Amino acid sequence: MGVRISTLSDLLRVCFVRRIMGQKDRLIISLWHDFHKPPYGGGNQFFLALKKAFEERGLLIVNNLLSPLVNVHICNSAWFDIKQFEKLSRKYPIKMIHRIDGPVSLYRGNGMEEDKKIHWLNKQFASATVYQSKYCLDKSRELGLEAIGPVIISNSVDENIFHARGRIEYSSGRRLKIISCAWSDNPLKGGPLFKWLDEHLDWSRFEYTFVGRVNQTFKNINHIPPQGSEELAGLLRQHDMFLSASQHEPCSNALLEGLTCGLPALYRNEGGNSELVGAGGVAFVDEKDVLVKLDVLANGYEGYRKAVNANKMENIVEQYITLIKDVVG
Repeated sequence: MGVRISTLSDLLRVCFVRRIMGQKDRLIISLWHDFHKPPYGGGNQFFLALKKAFEERGLLIVNNLLSPLVNVHICNSAWFDIKQFEKLSRKYPIKMIHRIDGPVSLYRGNGMEEDKKIHWLNKQFASATVYQSKYCLDKSRELGLEAIGPVIISNSVDENIFHARGRIEYSSGRRLKIISCAWSDNPLKGGPLFKWLDEHLDWSRFEYTFVGRVNQTFKNINHIPPQGSEELAGLLRQHDMFLSASQHEPCSNALLEGLTCGLPALYRNEGGNSELVGAGGVAFVDEKDVLVKLDVLANGYEGYRKAVNANKMENIVEQYITLIKDVVG
């Protein structure tokens, strides 16, 4: 196989910056990730937003390019071209920041071999490791999975798309509008709970919209298929509250999108959810208490809304840039 056109184009850009422009101090970062146009999974959404934020700060970003002219490679878990990376790494010394989520065996319900593969890659190549939440780091260690130079840097979203401007005004004189989103139809994303709510929610008090993929059929919940980022952000701003039912989620991109659009959250008290929500929402355990906790949030709505404080991309990208500079030395 020859060099892919996109990779060749990136290589020419890198050579131009380094050798023709003479910009020796400009950071060049290679993101190892297969980018997809939304709608797609949360990791893809974050990498799109991170790439844009890096470029806005003057970094040169290339995709899946291993060259001695690249300062740092940021690799996404095991979801990249490992064979190509391993092959090229034999030719050049590399510095790699390894972004790890999971543990996969918890949030997918299986896959310990995948976790072992991720941490094998980490031992082979990483100069530093980014865990997306304290939950992610702690649970990995509980499974005996240790990483090189671990730090915790959460995720964020593209705030030019996901924002609270133009949100509908809340009114106690109408039904409270709830929304949930999920790209994956894995039951651990909350499908069974959504079905239970479809059968038990007081529909005289609430409206409910689910956006995405789910292996359930609803009688009362308005089910909308997966949407692009702009369309999803518009839908979020037409609702009052985000409900996250995911189990073992390390750092939910869907929850971050809801919070960034100004929605307080009712969230399952598992995974890294509480680290994202803080005082801007209410936790529940399962079907036994979800309706009680929904009442708590509804009755104190304005206070929770004012306490919403979503991760800002400017803070997240600065943490990455600090780590990159530490790794480069």
